[in-house]
Amino acid sequence: MDSIAAVRSRDALAFSVLDSEVRLAILDSLYDLTVASGPLAGNAAYSTIQADVGVEDSGRFSYHLDKLTDQFVTKTESGYRLAEPGREVVRLRRTGVLTEDPTVEAEPVDGECYRCGEGVQAFYRRGYLVTRCPGCVGLIDHELVTEGTLASVSYPPSGVTGIDIETAFERSHRRSAHTFRAMADGFCPNCGHDVTTTLPPAKGEEPGDDGYGFRHVNHDGMVRFACGHCGRRHISHPLYATDDRDPMATFFTRNGVEPGWERIAAVMSWPVTAVGGDLVFETPDGARFRVGEGLDVSRE
Repeated sequence: MDSIAAVRSRDALAFSVLDSEVRLAILDSLYDLTVASGPLAGNAAYSTIQADVGVEDSGRFSYHLDKLTDQFVTKTESGYRLAEPGREVVRLRRTGVLTEDPTVEAEPVDGECYRCGEGVQAFYRRGYLVTRCPGCVGLIDHELVTEGTLASVSYPPSGVTGIDIETAFERSHRRSAHTFRAMADGFCPNCGHDVTTTLPPAKGEEPGDDGYGFRHVNHDGMVRFACGHCGRRHISHPLYATDDRDPMATFFTRNGVEPGWERIAAVMSWPVTAVGGDLVFETPDGARFRVGEGLDVSRE
């Protein structure tokens, strides 16, 4: 395996290749001209790309195109097409995460606080879509988090640009559900490496590691996901993270509990009891779900 220094050196070289407005324009042009989700993407002729980018000097255009070729652009018999790294660069830039920093002030949205029942608000700041309750202390107790915060979800600036906060609120929670489901299945959706799942410590025990999450949430039934490769970490309710498989999938479908905030609010309101090393949750109608090691969920 290559050393960390060697990997950083290659990464630095790759970023240096992208340090040109003309090269970024070439990637954008190829994406728009040939975009496709897989290896069957079309090709674009040299002259078509040049005209689209607007660089009249052929020597200058060739210089920049050559710098991208092989790593970000593939040359074919009939023209050029984006390699997958080139597509990823364009997609990442279009999310706005590198350069955009919009702020959306708090507005009421269609949802209730699972702690006190009051209507919730949503706002967007510094890359996070935050759901908060104006009437109680919320879930997260940390000096960097707004009082009343119930959920704070990483979300790209593009998701709130030209999109109302109500829609962004619902989409952000549905999007995070996919992340939690993957991590509950044991792999990181970001890098594909293994994920470690940790249940909350028993009373009197230390949470371990740096205590990420467990020390800062006002709930005894959360679990922690951690990827050792890319460092992605999340705190989630175990029954929400496993809502795509039985017994939870059947329960939510039969009771008409929709994905997104409605489903989060439902499970977060259920009382939890530690039984041995397991967590037992009880619904308002008396159904009990036990969560054990490996996020094995059973209905009692």
